[in-house]
Amino acid sequence: MKTVSLFLSMAAMILVSSVPAWSHDGHDHDTPLTATAPKGGILKSLELTSVEVVSKGKSVFIYLYDVNLVPKPAKGFLVTAKAEMPRTKKTEEIKLTSKDNVFEGSFDAKGSHRYTLLLSIKDPVTGHDDKMTFTIEPRK
Repeated sequence: MKTVSLFLSMAAMILVSSVPAWSHDGHDHDTPLTATAPKGGILKSLELTSVEVVSKGKSVFIYLYDVNLVPKPAKGFLVTAKAEMPRTKKTEEIKLTSKDNVFEGSFDAKGSHRYTLLLSIKDPVTGHDDKMTFTIEPRK
């Protein structure tokens, strides 16, 4: 009798512990959607705008997209950029020019393998002034 009771208890524990695995089979509601950066850079999102940063040599490109990653005109956006070196924490202003959906600037990391790009972006539609940071690893 004890053997049957022990067997039933173990069978019930195995059955109960496997139910959560069945409940989400094939999909997961809690997993965030991921997007691939169109230009191969680093992509982050604001409320109505996605921002992609691409670094090539000394050039820094800041692309603007809508929520569906369709290029968004740079006109009307106020974007400022600073570079912060990791060890000294000194910052240097990066002068940006805009064309179409991109802001372009130049920064010499002076041989450093990385720096932090500090962006301030004011969206003309929402009126929000957002701050973003990107860790940049310069590549040739």
